[in-house]
Amino acid sequence: MDGLDGWGASARAALCCEESLMTTTFQKRQKEMKRIERRKMKEEKRAQRKTDKSENPEKETGHDDPALDPTIDWNHSNEMGPAE
Repeated sequence: MDGLDGWGASARAALCCEESLMTTTFQKRQKEMKRIERRKMKEEKRAQRKTDKSENPEKETGHDDPALDPTIDWNHSNEMGPAE
């Protein structure tokens, strides 16, 4: 016989192709699982940034607003008046 308990050449070819498809399917499944994992990690990071942002509302704009700076004297009391 030909080595696979009486299976013909076409059966061996089909088995070979099936094994190749199973390997490809496994690789695709692994790739899909990694993609899903990356998506979940990104969602977690977004959620974390959102909670951090709500906890620290003064850093919301990304740059400091001079109107909110307590060290600026908006009354101009430190300026020199007319010539004395």
